[in-house]
Amino acid sequence: MQGGEMPKSTSLERYATKFPRSKEMFSRAEQMVPRGVAHDAWQASPFPLFMTRAAGSRIWDVDGNEFIDYFGGHGGKVLGHAHPAVVRAAQAQLERGIQFGTNCDLMLEWAGIIQRLVPSAERIEFMNSGTEAIMYGIRLARAYTGRKKVIRFQFHFAGAYDAVTVGYKKPFQVSVSAGVLPEAVEDTIVLPMNEEKTLEEALRNRDVAVVMVEAAGASSGVVGIKPSFYRTMRDLTGQYGTLLLFDEIVTGFRYSPGGVQAAVGVTPDLTTLGKGITGVMPGAGAVVGKREVLEMLLFKDEEWNRYRRVSHFGTFNANPLCAASGIAYLNVIASGRPTEEANRNARVLRDGMQAQLDRREIPGCVYDSNFSVVHVYLGTCGLRGKCDRGVCVNAEKERPSEVGEALYRNFALNGVKTAARGFDLFVSAVHSEEDLERTIRAFGNCLDTMLEEKTLK
Repeated sequence: MQGGEMPKSTSLERYATKFPRSKEMFSRAEQMVPRGVAHDAWQASPFPLFMTRAAGSRIWDVDGNEFIDYFGGHGGKVLGHAHPAVVRAAQAQLERGIQFGTNCDLMLEWAGIIQRLVPSAERIEFMNSGTEAIMYGIRLARAYTGRKKVIRFQFHFAGAYDAVTVGYKKPFQVSVSAGVLPEAVEDTIVLPMNEEKTLEEALRNRDVAVVMVEAAGASSGVVGIKPSFYRTMRDLTGQYGTLLLFDEIVTGFRYSPGGVQAAVGVTPDLTTLGKGITGVMPGAGAVVGKREVLEMLLFKDEEWNRYRRVSHFGTFNANPLCAASGIAYLNVIASGRPTEEANRNARVLRDGMQAQLDRREIPGCVYDSNFSVVHVYLGTCGLRGKCDRGVCVNAEKERPSEVGEALYRNFALNGVKTAARGFDLFVSAVHSEEDLERTIRAFGNCLDTMLEEKTLK
């Protein structure tokens, strides 16, 4: 540094300078809301941003900064924020009422669209969230089969229900949360993905109620599923009398209008749906599946109702506001064009971001799991050059939190909003060519800063 030259500020310093109101609001939030955020995934370093509005592919923070958004309602906004058709439907329904305490007429139209799009949806049970859908999917499977055990796969995320809080992080048999009783997870078996022999061994005792799987692979495809393994799961579960559940809370209506199952031609017994059935209108979820499994919810005689029936309550189940929004959203999705456009945009982004890595000779990979979620891996991969950067089945790759935090922070400084670890970008149909080009350039700027600050080496 020359005599009068000022030292260059760090990305942490620039972040604090650029987002002062978010910093101040976070300090206030910590005095009212535990950890200062309302969701674990919103915790960011050195502090999270506070947003005030969103439209299309853009989102604005409390300091007036505009961002290209790639978190999109945790992956549920294939049509972007505030799609006009969804907004009109929601506004009209607000004037008519949002909770009637009984069935609403719109429920039938909403259910009908889901039945037409999702191959497994012989019957539909509406609920209020993806976590609730997972909970009832497992409950239905246990009631129908008379079995207790649940198989899930390493690194797969399935929400907050106690039984599935193991398997998401190492060590896999330890819950990710305190307060979960050991007996709540003792019947949950966690297996490595894509291993046919291991799965068959676990099923052989015929005591497994359900095999549940994130339909595109762990965390929306961070670790993918070999195409042949879908048929393997279907065949083995059928052979041993176990139900197969696809978690399509993110992939439903994003991977294709009918989800992963429609694209790969494998129909599960049960499917869990969430944010995607309304385009992320709060308070929506569903379990769909085979008629005979969902009929565990039917009212019959007194003995059945008291001892064998699966009960289900929920003040906001199939509420009119979600139904109206869901009808509008899914009618746009049903044409197939939005998912095609989102998938195309993801490929453009993937290839452009990979070129930024290659130009700097940084070891790493940008891949997309064959749909509209782009994943970043920074490091040396043993499969490098042996895959098409679609599905990645390397379960051993590490994504250090400090690298993800730096990527998020530098993306934000370059006008791009991602999840609080900047490794995953949810691409929409409304991201423009300009959005994609700006994001690719922003990624290059992020890499340069991270190299300079030695976050990357």
